[in-house]
Amino acid sequence: MTRVGVLGDGATAAADLVRDAGGDAVVDAPLDGDVDVLAALGEDALLDALAAAAGAPVLPVAAGDEYGGVAREDLPGALAALAAGDYEVTDRPTLAVDADGTSARALADVMLVADEPARISEYAVDTRGRRVDEVRADGVVAATPAGSHGYASDANGPLLSADALAVVPVSPFRVERVQWVLDAPAAVTVVREEADVAVLVDGRERGFATPHDPVELDWGDPLPVAVVAASRGVGFE
Repeated sequence: MTRVGVLGDGATAAADLVRDAGGDAVVDAPLDGDVDVLAALGEDALLDALAAAAGAPVLPVAAGDEYGGVAREDLPGALAALAAGDYEVTDRPTLAVDADGTSARALADVMLVADEPARISEYAVDTRGRRVDEVRADGVVAATPAGSHGYASDANGPLLSADALAVVPVSPFRVERVQWVLDAPAAVTVVREEADVAVLVDGRERGFATPHDPVELDWGDPLPVAVVAASRGVGFE
């Protein structure tokens, strides 16, 4: 019998669906608990599982197009598949982020952005110890292949289908369009600021970037993702 952890909004009802399908359900499962697979209901639940390095493969449910997974309306069939053990596991690349002594892991993107609207700072972009460019902008976003289909795409960044970083200035103060596809390790550094620059990891604030102290980016431990028949790709699976 497959032990399915369910967490997030609607976990109790989802657990009933798992039991109806013959599985063993754990409601709001401890992220370090003994489960075979996790169903993360919503983006917050998915990112909580990522931050906790849960270990068990995670099925994203209604978590956002950039994360793939299944839509909420496909949840009953997806949970039945998990209960039956009818799923595959694929690894999703993540970014290890080190900003001023604070470590985190990003599934989609890392953004440096001025904490006050319409304030421009200057950012340096480096990869493998080599300066790529400097740009004045509202911010800079560095995206994984998954994240390249989210906010980075809205900022006119490239869509990625392989392990690489899309680094895109947000509203750059430059006539020509600038964007970069880089390999990790890479770094983004605030070289001049007009306001405090916040560091956001998958949309969650992680403090502020210290001027001239690089925000280091490297490939982190991949996230194991459960894939069922109803799973939607995100352009690179």
